[in-house]
Amino acid sequence: MITKHDDAFVIISDHATHYATTYDPSAARLIAAAPELLQVAEDYVLLCQLHGLEGAVLDSARSAIAKAKGEA
Repeated sequence: MITKHDDAFVIISDHATHYATTYDPSAARLIAAAPELLQVAEDYVLLCQLHGLEGAVLDSARSAIAKAKGEA
């Protein structure tokens, strides 16, 4: 959920204990979508693994997942 407080956008996650504040509306939308984007990337990697696929896009997805999880 994105709300506006003064000049800032406040993003509250579904868990209600995590939030972020930004002044950039584009960043607010990206932060709000991040959990779903991470899930899509994880599903993509799993699907590729199930079908034995490899490649640059898969490597990029793995890298992005690692960054999102603080593992890179």
